[in-house]
Amino acid sequence: MVGSGGVVVMDEGSCMVDVAKYFLNFLQDESCGKCVPCRLGIDRMLEIVTDITEGRGTLQQLDLLEELAETVAETALCGLGKTAPNPVLSTLRYFRPEYEVHIKEKKCPAGVCKAIITYSIDPEKCNGCGVCVRGCVHGAIIGEKTQAHVINTELCQKCGICRSECKFDAIRVVCENEVLNAAICQR
Repeated sequence: MVGSGGVVVMDEGSCMVDVAKYFLNFLQDESCGKCVPCRLGIDRMLEIVTDITEGRGTLQQLDLLEELAETVAETALCGLGKTAPNPVLSTLRYFRPEYEVHIKEKKCPAGVCKAIITYSIDPEKCNGCGVCVRGCVHGAIIGEKTQAHVINTELCQKCGICRSECKFDAIRVVCENEVLNAAICQR
């Protein structure tokens, strides 16, 4: 259960760790802060999940996250606090391998977690049309017309606009020098 009163549909392009982070951000804002388990528990769970999505997570944190979520569910005073850990517990139960890939390999299988992905241009596919250059609002793409372009990773904000603009599928999502699978690149 990741929410209440509705159905949430996701595909392989959804990062379940990022989904847990999204809900924890929401719950952090919704908590009244009256009880310690909810107030501090949600903050700490969000901190751990953020570490995981940014490539700093450890397996020990994963065990702590699960223990903390169970503790918050058992000790919070209100319905919000008692159900707040559900997104974490559900994603851990059904998608634990995804958390482990983030931690062990510093990769996001869905290519969503911006801190551990980069964008690059395949020089074999790039014809230098310049559409990506015009689409990049951060000025991170350089190159001469009719020549393969290059992404300056220091300026790139990983927004994905360049990838959606490229008609030649030349822009790739890369995790630790490994191009992510074709399903992700087609998003």
